[in-house]
Amino acid sequence: MMVQAEQPAVWKQEFARLSYEWEKVYSYGDAAGMCTDGVILNRIRQELLEIREKLDAMEDEHGLTVPPEVSESFMACVDKIRAEAQCAVQEYLAMEEYRYVQVILPKLTPKQKQDSHAMEISGKVMRLAEALAEDNLVVLREYGSPGMLTGLIIETAKKLQGLPLKPTAVPEKRQEDQQEDWQVEGQMSIYDLAVT
Repeated sequence: MMVQAEQPAVWKQEFARLSYEWEKVYSYGDAAGMCTDGVILNRIRQELLEIREKLDAMEDEHGLTVPPEVSESFMACVDKIRAEAQCAVQEYLAMEEYRYVQVILPKLTPKQKQDSHAMEISGKVMRLAEALAEDNLVVLREYGSPGMLTGLIIETAKKLQGLPLKPTAVPEKRQEDQQEDWQVEGQMSIYDLAVT
């Protein structure tokens, strides 16, 4: 009999905890999840509905209010997310170390790329710039904090400065163009005049 009297109180406490969590995500967002805040809010709402149904089944007068359903694409603090991501992209693209990494990247062997994390740095900055262009708020929130990659970019550039670089091969097509640049297109050469 004591267990039944205690259960509504436990469910009400859980309801209060989840309600607080819903309000927090609605106001500030959930940076831990790699999905929109709307998806998380609706999951929490579903749990709140289940708890309220359990309390209703116990015929308990609770007066608990479930928050409204939100759009799956809802994101909290949208303007802040965009502004921070814009600052981060500008910061990274302006860094001398990042530009150095981009210039050296084609000259690295696959092993050097992997060991130095040069591809990872390049990819993260490029994905962040693409996410900004696409307005992908989930990615912007995850990687768009200014200074988040600064240390890694500097560290990677320092690693690259000590590596021996492979000579970059001139593509075959460019070599042919360089060898035959003396011949103007459409102009006959002495070899065209040879009688066969």
